[in-house]
Amino acid sequence: MTLHPSSLPQLQRALSVVLRWTVALCFVGHGAWGVMRKEGWLPLLQSQGIPDNIAWKLMPVIGIMDIVLGITVLMKPRRAVLIFMIVWALWTAILRPISGTPGTWEFWERAGNYFPPLMLLVLGGVFTMRARDWFGAYAEPALNEDRLGIIHFLGRITIGLFLIGHGGFGAFVEKPMLMAHFASVGLPGQVEFLRAIGWFEICLGCLVLVAPLRPLMWLVLGWKLATEFLYVTEGGWLNLFEFVERAGDYGVPIAMILILNFRAHHPSPAPS
Repeated sequence: MTLHPSSLPQLQRALSVVLRWTVALCFVGHGAWGVMRKEGWLPLLQSQGIPDNIAWKLMPVIGIMDIVLGITVLMKPRRAVLIFMIVWALWTAILRPISGTPGTWEFWERAGNYFPPLMLLVLGGVFTMRARDWFGAYAEPALNEDRLGIIHFLGRITIGLFLIGHGGFGAFVEKPMLMAHFASVGLPGQVEFLRAIGWFEICLGCLVLVAPLRPLMWLVLGWKLATEFLYVTEGGWLNLFEFVERAGDYGVPIAMILILNFRAHHPSPAPS
């Protein structure tokens, strides 16, 4: 479907705001844990040969870096910064299986960390830039159908992967933390319930990959807001940073809803 070019600027502004906040919150939430020296980071740093005494000192440095990166994107994104954020988010996700986490579910579940900065980079017109344009603040070039199609495709892949990855925690890994999450709101904390939820998420992720429809995007948004908030119900308000860190799980469905609403309500004008 060809979209009417006069209707694209409003969508571009909305996508820019959503994706910038998504990327910023993800990095600020992750950085907060570094500042607070999250013990769960130790295996990740140990996998790179970093001794614990150095790792404890390095965590706040990494945390501050993440927070600064997030604020930078929120204020005025730079393409070089976005490239670094993509690589950094990919690396921190890869460290999960490297450090001994079973399978690659942790890597796929974090698709909401590394794909949103890529979506924002595509929105910024990365394909037509010269080398000198990478490091300065920039104004986004006018959105066209090709870039919108790429952003839609990346959003579809992101949602499919983080649902399948998270579903793997329940269906295959049987992660005890998730049992505690469900038990915190009175739901069954048994393995059978966890497996059922895991398979539901895997099926939902596959369905999004095949048919990214608006009702599915709303379902994913509501589901992720509810289930990720279980970090707070189970672990207290300090775990709000876990909820914030997963901003990609909410921001990308919102971006997809914007795109799908736009395509539904702004068809191309009939040919004369």
